[in-house]
Amino acid sequence: MKLYQNEGSNPKFNAQRNLMGRTHYVDDETLRWHKSKVISARCTDGGLLFAIVTSDALDMNNTKRGFRYVIFDLFGTVLGRPALEESYTSSARAEKAMWKALNAIDAVTHTLAAIERSQEEYAKEMQRLRETIAALVEAKMTKGAA
Repeated sequence: MKLYQNEGSNPKFNAQRNLMGRTHYVDDETLRWHKSKVISARCTDGGLLFAIVTSDALDMNNTKRGFRYVIFDLFGTVLGRPALEESYTSSARAEKAMWKALNAIDAVTHTLAAIERSQEEYAKEMQRLRETIAALVEAKMTKGAA
């Protein structure tokens, strides 16, 4: 897994390149469905975190818009995002709140804990796969003996 890095000055492109394979949050289809636009995008904390500011439809008819930040860890997990009804009235206000939220996150501690959780989940997944294969082999042997 690679650290986040700035992938150009176009916010949507930057966000999509960095978050591809980690989350569907900024995929074209998702943005279109939610009538959202990526206003700014940046990596922080040496590439351990990625933060965006979006302009989002506040109603299904897209008659009113608001601005929100979203902070992602290396695994694409959302660490911070105001609820839609807590949207800001300007991108500058959303960005100010984003920096406050980012400054409250210990990126190194969070990332190390996330790595530990990921390793544990991967080990469990591999054990389940071993058990599935063992059951297949057992079923094949039982069927062959009959």
